[in-house]
Amino acid sequence: MHLLCVKSIKMEMNPAAATATATGGGRGAARRERIEDDASTPTSSTTSTPTPASIAADYMRNFENIIEPGKVASMTREFNPQVAYEFERYLNPQKLKQHVLGSEKLRSILEHYARETQQPLKKMQQQAKAIIDEIGLDRNMAIIRWCGIAITAIGQRICDGFYVNSASMANVRKDMGRCPVLYLPSHRSYMDFILMSYICYYYDIEIPGIAAGMDFHSMFGMGTMLRKTGAFFMRRSFSNDELYWDIFREYMYALVANYHIGVEFFIEGTRSRNFKALVPKVGLLSMALLPYFTGEVPDVMIVPVSVAYERVLEEQLFVYELLGVPKPKESTKGFFKALKIIDERFGKMFLDFGDPISVREFFGHDSGQRMQRAGVGGHLQKLNRQEIELVKQLANEIIYQQQRRIVINTFNLLSLYYASQLYAQRSANIDELSRGLLHLKRIFNQLGAHVSVKASSIKADIIDAVEIHSNILQFSKARLEFTPLAAKQLATQIDVKRMKAHALCPSTMAVAVPMLALQLYVNPCLFWLARPAYLLLAALKEQRKQEEKLSSTNSYSYDSTLSALHSHVSIMDTLFQHEFIIESNREAVEFETHLQLLLDEKVLDLEESGRIRVQDNECAHVILAALAPFLCLYYQLAVTLRQIPFDIEFSNKDLLVRVQKHVEQLLQQPGGAAPHVHPYCLALDNLNIAIQALIQRGYILKCRDSGQMRVADVPGKCLRELERQLLEYCQLMPFAQYSMAANQQAQCHIAKL
Repeated sequence: MHLLCVKSIKMEMNPAAATATATGGGRGAARRERIEDDASTPTSSTTSTPTPASIAADYMRNFENIIEPGKVASMTREFNPQVAYEFERYLNPQKLKQHVLGSEKLRSILEHYARETQQPLKKMQQQAKAIIDEIGLDRNMAIIRWCGIAITAIGQRICDGFYVNSASMANVRKDMGRCPVLYLPSHRSYMDFILMSYICYYYDIEIPGIAAGMDFHSMFGMGTMLRKTGAFFMRRSFSNDELYWDIFREYMYALVANYHIGVEFFIEGTRSRNFKALVPKVGLLSMALLPYFTGEVPDVMIVPVSVAYERVLEEQLFVYELLGVPKPKESTKGFFKALKIIDERFGKMFLDFGDPISVREFFGHDSGQRMQRAGVGGHLQKLNRQEIELVKQLANEIIYQQQRRIVINTFNLLSLYYASQLYAQRSANIDELSRGLLHLKRIFNQLGAHVSVKASSIKADIIDAVEIHSNILQFSKARLEFTPLAAKQLATQIDVKRMKAHALCPSTMAVAVPMLALQLYVNPCLFWLARPAYLLLAALKEQRKQEEKLSSTNSYSYDSTLSALHSHVSIMDTLFQHEFIIESNREAVEFETHLQLLLDEKVLDLEESGRIRVQDNECAHVILAALAPFLCLYYQLAVTLRQIPFDIEFSNKDLLVRVQKHVEQLLQQPGGAAPHVHPYCLALDNLNIAIQALIQRGYILKCRDSGQMRVADVPGKCLRELERQLLEYCQLMPFAQYSMAANQQAQCHIAKL
């Protein structure tokens, strides 16, 4: 019924697409036709004052599909790439290893460990060689070419295109050669590093050395293949192995200072299973910048890379991991088993390069400072506190730039709009969805986001997005609704002993899985909407405060109202600083931008007297719907913690189990009508982020040695006050509950099964 409904709508709207399907035009043919159609449509950019919409449209025209017929790179052509860092003579991978092993610095390190451990120096040198052989990258062009052929074939089968911003790539390429280059992509999928290498080959740029985890090293055959395509390997944790740490640092130092290919690693440290930025890890970045601080290289060029997916390959795996189902171990067998994805569709993949960041300019160093720092021998140098703080600021800027260029696609906006309708107990048809998405596109364009939604094909794009994500949403009787979980998914037996937290029952999973999957695609929007949502909540709070003081005169002014709004936004910024990585030292400018947006959208009315009014309109609902699951999660965590006596110690897993049990009980109330609870409150990664935030703010005390925790009982850190504050924010939301419609649909489906 669902497929017939979708096909009839599509044929009615787009006869050309129906013809292409009937004649075997291929999965991506209709999509490519629409993109070219929109690219040729004139915009208002020819006028004297470009609008946000025309600027956004012009920017999106820079993206080209590099796997469409006629544009595919030949994998047998001669490869003469632009190197990242130019030298008179170039090392090969083996010479690089020899360079590290023969360095005076490594020799002094090994002599130190030989004295410490009372072992012969020769034995330490053998250990060092074994470690460098384990770490070191290699290069085999034949394997790289064969991998390129395979990626092209698979990409053309499962994707509607690899879209690369050719203008931003050209901008990066023109500045290469003068200093080492670090490529730092966002990390949402294992496809990230595959795409990066493929794109570098396509644009004749030297394929960088890629930092990879030892999980891949141990995969039979795969580890060798990855190494020969440029991967170098690092252990996930080597804090207790000082020799390994020192040798890895020396290899990284040489890779940056003495090698020509550039280095790629993920500053978030791991894939983000919730599709939003993680707090940056500065360990690898600090190592990579040490040659700059020692004066061995004149500068380092950092290239933030933004990768976006219409559908992430590991989507369902991530949803189950968030709910506590253990991650399957990486293996060659698992890799080949995963190739079943070739029968599915994943839409478009977008890759954009940020403006290169000069480390020297970012740190504001002049030549005198560099000469003074360079006067100290390299083997004696480590980063001092001030330099580590500079690296942290740089890391935040990189994350900020990554997020600014992540393309917001049709399904991101569809998920956001549908969630706002779902929470308000409303359904939507194709016409309502189209109007809603075009409104959202205008909002995101005004904020400066890059949106791939096109007005000329909006209905066809929505239907296409729903088809790609048919495991999450479907059209039923021309209304959008969740796709019920398959019976085999609900019946799957999970080893309770291997669960990361509480073993959720099938009825909970039936509600949680689709709602978490939907929220994952909402999350990329939070970079743009988190602070407008803070401001809107602040306005609601201030409006309530003003209404309570209505009897008194001159109790507020325009400046005092603005000051109060600033204060509330700052409080929420602090509370969610680990959740939404948006620190940028641009808060004042962004506050003005967000205030103007809410005024333009008639969400707020701010009088000269300082009186503020909030309109309960669709824009307000959408913005608040994006933040609501996170508010619910922090609130339910605070409620759970307050039930634990001050003198009781607990582990991180104990707390996760307590929260999931508590949330499951609320979700199982009749009709799912419990207030201030969302299935996203079960998401372990986000619970861990919230727990870490409360530890840093002093609400939870954690023992450094044992890892055990307890609720803080100290002045100024009252958990009851935090709970009250979060409850007030939850009550300001225009939504009575969040999962009633999904719960009713799931229970009906389970009853049928």
